[in-house]
Amino acid sequence: MSAKWGRKSGLLIGTLLVTVAMSACSPIGGKKDKAGLNTLEREDSGTLKVAYFNEQSFLMQYGNAFQAMFPNIALEVVSTESVFIAEDPAAEMEKLVDEQQPDVMYLTEEQYSVLAGKGKLYDLDAVVKKDEFDLAGYHAAVIDLLKARGGGKLYGLSPNFGSQALYYNKDLFDKNGIPFPTDGMSWEEVIQLASRFPVKKDGDDVMNGLFQSSQTADSFELIRSIGEAKGLQYADTDAKTLSIQTPEWKSIFQMVIEGYKTGSISMPAEGDSKSGGLMMREMGGASTVSIGPDSMRFMSGQAAMTIDGPMIMSFLGMKGSGGMMTKAATASKDGKVMESPFKDINWDVVSVPVDPTQPDVSGGMSLESVFSINASSKSLPAAWELIKYVNGEQLAKTNAMSSPSLSARTAFKKQLDDKNIDAFYALGANQQSLLQVLPEGFENSFAKLASGEIKKVVEGGQSIDDALGKLQSQGQQLLTQSIMNAEQD
Repeated sequence: MSAKWGRKSGLLIGTLLVTVAMSACSPIGGKKDKAGLNTLEREDSGTLKVAYFNEQSFLMQYGNAFQAMFPNIALEVVSTESVFIAEDPAAEMEKLVDEQQPDVMYLTEEQYSVLAGKGKLYDLDAVVKKDEFDLAGYHAAVIDLLKARGGGKLYGLSPNFGSQALYYNKDLFDKNGIPFPTDGMSWEEVIQLASRFPVKKDGDDVMNGLFQSSQTADSFELIRSIGEAKGLQYADTDAKTLSIQTPEWKSIFQMVIEGYKTGSISMPAEGDSKSGGLMMREMGGASTVSIGPDSMRFMSGQAAMTIDGPMIMSFLGMKGSGGMMTKAATASKDGKVMESPFKDINWDVVSVPVDPTQPDVSGGMSLESVFSINASSKSLPAAWELIKYVNGEQLAKTNAMSSPSLSARTAFKKQLDDKNIDAFYALGANQQSLLQVLPEGFENSFAKLASGEIKKVVEGGQSIDDALGKLQSQGQQLLTQSIMNAEQD
């Protein structure tokens, strides 16, 4: 079984992630302290085994600077590119750790949780205290989520994190005499705001009150997010029961489907809508991000609001947007570069909608990358020094101006033309929803089933009650089968 890893938090932010690990290394000396951990000295020598997406990216982002501090420590980089094309990246990373025995691992949130649960990561609590490493300067929600994923212990540190905010077009609000959204609004209040805008569902001049995240995969995702904000769960793996045919879920279905029908809420497009869209290249040229034309509506002035991560600020013409092209270009079928469709939008952000019963948490938070030490490492001093450097203030200050990600160190938040960047830091992680465990493949299968039934309701082919009845019966069958499959594996 697999946990539900952080919701899609930002414009294809996941495609920019790279993974770090360090392979087998020679023991590195140093001076013993009272805690029994060697202190690495500049003259100490040895080999530190590291694993990253590829050697070039690691050296450019971290390795060269680290070797300047410790010139006698050789870095051996183990590429993890193959991990991310595997069917099960977490299992593949575990296999790499067992075979290569890296000292330091750069992990995704899922890999971190799996390896921590299997005792393969070094507990950092003691060394953090011994070294008086500053955790007070961290966004508290990041540390809380790291510990939650680690079963209560701190097995890694993350220099950045993913979060979402509610973007809004100030000029569209002023034009229509509608008050701006504010921090801490409920989902009902935001959807009511969206319904006040004149909308157009089709054509080149389509207009939505609320455009869903550029990474929204299906029409059920918004419904699920609202339900989870209210503390609702539609599936219980332990009890082996599905509960979607309830008054609470019905009210959410009604609210969202009404928005889909009127066009005040955008309904995610089916199939692949990326053809003919935008392409952006990460700083260093290691990764590219493709964005379909259907995901540009807010950025082209065709939506009053959208919920998304920090990356779309790169498309809104902001300076210091993080190594991305601030003037993106579209690629036509014949390969020619055309002018960007983005408009100069007068925008700002507030915190994502919440439920009054849980006003301080959101399901849109995630760990973009986690640096951890192998529990079996024989080069703990060097491994810890690398972890400290990657998560230290010096690099956080540099990345604040060069990375589209959100710094986990609150002193180095982006400062962008008086925008309300605090909105991305305002809420903690909704651990109830983020840590829910569902059988492998069930979540996607149920979302596909739900999206089909939602479409029938929107098109007038059936009632909400009929849709919920089918989801209850067919969803229960999916859950039962998924659990059986997991138990057989």
